[in-house]
Amino acid sequence: MSRLVFGWLTSLMAGLPLRVGYFLARVLTELHFRAFPARRHAALTNLAAAMPRATRRERLRVVRSMMYSYNCMLFEFFRLPHLTREDLLDSIEVVGREHLERAAARGRGVILASTHIGNWELGAVMLAHWGYTIFAVAGVQISRWLTPAVRETKSELAIHTVAPEDGFRRLLRALEHNDFVALMVDGDVYRHGTSVEMFGRETPFPAGPGVLAQRTGALIICGYCERLEPGRFRIVLEPPLDPETFASTDALHTAVATTVERHIREHLGQWCIFRPLWEGMPSEHEAPAGAARSLEA
Repeated sequence: MSRLVFGWLTSLMAGLPLRVGYFLARVLTELHFRAFPARRHAALTNLAAAMPRATRRERLRVVRSMMYSYNCMLFEFFRLPHLTREDLLDSIEVVGREHLERAAARGRGVILASTHIGNWELGAVMLAHWGYTIFAVAGVQISRWLTPAVRETKSELAIHTVAPEDGFRRLLRALEHNDFVALMVDGDVYRHGTSVEMFGRETPFPAGPGVLAQRTGALIICGYCERLEPGRFRIVLEPPLDPETFASTDALHTAVATTVERHIREHLGQWCIFRPLWEGMPSEHEAPAGAARSLEA
């Protein structure tokens, strides 16, 4: 049933003209903002750290931009199965592809560290169209009910979903076969994680990037996929981080965190995280403590 509903949604979204889809995303932003106070609260709480000198009104404006960006991402995501290769390639410009190709040429796999900026799903699909096989760590996607259909659709595009509880073994095998491992490093609770400093605060961070890189020698490439305008995107891939040049896994994690913090600061309006990253932050008088934890970004 979930597969049928997912197929219906993708057909519906693909049939909408772009301007209509983005218009609906804009119109529904205020509904998103008003109807989901826990999401609003979590975003405001995170922005209190990311924008400490901003006024509440300024932060609220950014939260609306976040929610509009998320609505756009959903519209774009449901269109993906119906896009032709030519449509996809024509809509995206890429900065730093040479870093990816050199890292893959080493034969040790590549670790991609990204954040929920713009359309992170589109970035993975683009890499799959270049001929790479990707293993992406992800939990609930869109909703628990639709997650099986979403994962099945991704597997058809050579994007294999690995659940967080599956551990490192499958990821290590992927790197041994010179495949790509994609890790989202923001906005989740990691059972076996570490902590880094981001936005001047101790921040939960996945142990995966550094541990996998140190064990396999795979390079880490930080990147994101930003929305330039409706229907137009830019993928940015940073120069790789070589685990051999870092004294410890902690030092490598610090380098990754510093890079992705810069990405987030430069794209706050497209940063689609709706769960609190830090405990003990000001409440912003929006929702009771812990109310946002049950929501998936």
